Amino acid sequence: MQLTYRFKNDEKNLDIKKQEYIVPKEITFYTKSDDEVYVSDGEEVYINQLLKESKSGIKTYATVSGTAEVKKGLIRIINDSEDSTIISEDTVDDISKLKKDEILSILSDLGIEYENKLIVDQLKGKNKVIIINGMDIEPYQFNNNYMLEDRLENILEVTEVISNIFNLSAYLLLNKYDENNIEAARKVISKYPNIIFKTIDEEFPYTSNPCLAKKYFKEYKYNELLFFDAFALNKIYTALKDGLPVSERYITVCLNGTEKIYVVKCRYGTSLGRILEEAVSIDLTNRDVYLNNYMRRVICDNVKALIVNDNVKTIFVLDHEDIKTSKCIKCGKCVEICPVNINPLDKKLDPSCIRCGLCNNVCPANINLLNKEK
Repeated sequence: MQLTYRFKNDEKNLDIKKQEYIVPKEITFYTKSDDEVYVSDGEEVYINQLLKESKSGIKTYATVSGTAEVKKGLIRIINDSEDSTIISEDTVDDISKLKKDEILSILSDLGIEYENKLIVDQLKGKNKVIIINGMDIEPYQFNNNYMLEDRLENILEVTEVISNIFNLSAYLLLNKYDENNIEAARKVISKYPNIIFKTIDEEFPYTSNPCLAKKYFKEYKYNELLFFDAFALNKIYTALKDGLPVSERYITVCLNGTEKIYVVKCRYGTSLGRILEEAVSIDLTNRDVYLNNYMRRVICDNVKALIVNDNVKTIFVLDHEDIKTSKCIKCGKCVEICPVNINPLDKKLDPSCIRCGLCNNVCPANINLLNKEK
């Protein structure tokens, strides 16, 4: 994909390569002491089989078929590459005919979550608006872009249904540089009369939910706005339509800034180390790995132990650099650049901090200003 991208007033024409890594050798899910585990060591497991349930009701399903290894703290499935799958009998021809209680029941029974929050609980909130934030809100991240290319009409359909049944206003927000999806949305949006389509002329970090709420939805309280991205809505659609969880997602891999960019389709539970080594053939020797936003300066020391989940969106692999920190020189650059107008120099981070990392990026003393308790 050729894409024009704007970040910090710098427009770049990027060549983004799409890659698949959907046949991993194994998948792993970590367990907590109070999780209910539903598989045993040595058991043959199928895709979509329930593996565990957290105390809060979040359920985790197998994303490959194979033999289970159940140990203290983890469930690992050794992939047999057979793709043996549990098929739901709860398919629905027309999700618009579902009632509110049926939707909540389906999502609750499946324990569908996004970013560690049960989706059913979010739908039960004091919402007045549902917003599809179709933009990737971290720098050099392109996952939503590809998911919308794959599933745009499904995502619009389920948003229209939720809007109708839950009596919510609905919006689709796309960045003006996402030309492919803007054109696709314009062609079909008339089929979804409840959804208002907006193109947003913003760049990171003003595409984040709090910044969008403050600028475009200031007549509402923040807890009245239900923000979902393409992946969350794809989960809802698949649950309502097929009665099943989702087994795959996209993650972005950036090498040395924007030198090479891959968007990798992969299975939940896949080792990030295997993706880097096998899917995009990266030698990690003398390299540092950052998750989601390199400006936060959180280096992943053991990337092989990390797995694909909803919180993993971008992997930055940069040449190792010894960064020396000096004392603050009181230049004020961090205060000037803060998008939410707080003082990063305070002893504790203000609760309104969106952790964009811009303050770190401009600090001449190389102080990690996000490395504080809120």
